Amino acid sequence: MNPRSSSKIHQLGILLGIGLRNLWRRPLYFTAILSSFIFLAVIVTSLFSLRAGLIGALESSAEPGLYFAQSKDSSSELTSTITRTQAAQLSRLPGLVAASPEWVVLVRLRPDNVEKEYLVRGVTPAAFTLMNANNGQPLVTLTRGRAFQPGQNELVVGASLARHYPTFHVGETIRLHDRDWKIVGEFTTGGSPRQSEFMADLEHIRTSWGAGLDYNLVALTSNVTSVEQLQQAIQGTLNDRVAISDSRTYYAGSSEGLGQVLLWFGLLFSLLAGVSVTAGIIALCESLIANQQDQLAITLLLGFGRVIDVSYLCQTLLLGLAGSSIGALLSMLLFNGITFTTFGHAHELVFPMMVSGKMQMISIAYGVFISFIASLFVLPAIRAATKGK
Repeated sequence: MNPRSSSKIHQLGILLGIGLRNLWRRPLYFTAILSSFIFLAVIVTSLFSLRAGLIGALESSAEPGLYFAQSKDSSSELTSTITRTQAAQLSRLPGLVAASPEWVVLVRLRPDNVEKEYLVRGVTPAAFTLMNANNGQPLVTLTRGRAFQPGQNELVVGASLARHYPTFHVGETIRLHDRDWKIVGEFTTGGSPRQSEFMADLEHIRTSWGAGLDYNLVALTSNVTSVEQLQQAIQGTLNDRVAISDSRTYYAGSSEGLGQVLLWFGLLFSLLAGVSVTAGIIALCESLIANQQDQLAITLLLGFGRVIDVSYLCQTLLLGLAGSSIGALLSMLLFNGITFTTFGHAHELVFPMMVSGKMQMISIAYGVFISFIASLFVLPAIRAATKGK
């Protein structure tokens, strides 16, 4: 190694050690700078982990062999209409294992003193015969209590709702459409969005709401390997009125808009947080430099020269790395697996936050990048403080 380069590295190490010790002796500055990077990492990690949890919940809930049929011109199952004739035609599709006609109603409840919207799905016993095409396991499984009785004001609640709201536990009574309905059971669907809904007897729900004889959609399980085969099977009969989608497309489409909102909100808020942290770090570092002018003059007299600039740059980068790492770790410890809901969306959907290692690394890299940008703005203050010394 070039002796001169070795000397510069040695000088940098000395100045870096002195700078970090001086910063440690000023706990107010040290805490403020470190906390800024911790805050930034927590914000970035949490926001994007929230979206990752939503997307992960939707993608992991896709079931092989499960398909959904709804009217072609509908934007959601709530606005879809499948006639009884169409449902009968769908039940005769080749390779069909089971078909579950369903009718859905949106209700308003206040489980935590805040009004929110939930889906109540009217189903027949066929809903409990839908099976996973790979392992033969039922797609809807009662885990507590019993099934609802036909013609009764009884519901079964999805496991995600029951875990999130004590007022939705088995045995509780809720008010729907000016009537008391008793929760008699709890079901799981393997984590799909349907686990954030209620189920009840289809005919009784339609009678209670004064609905017609049509359905909103038909859930199908089939031995066919692709949705294209089912779409081909309805060519010439239903294809101009009915659309069939697989479970992955169906679940993802139900919250695609929300996923985009979370993405853009995360990007915007991360940018604003980054700008705020950058401004704060610049102000703190400039104040610190103003209080260290005598020390800077001494280091110049000792022959350290422009290595001073690099030492301040390295100090800021190290603090950015340390603070961002702590923030990413705190996000994992505090938020990973915490349940959130899509309050304010079309209806309530419960899902866990998913803090991944990749997300942590991105937030750490962003924190280091912000520290680098801030240090570039601080360099003129260092040069001004050492000018003429």
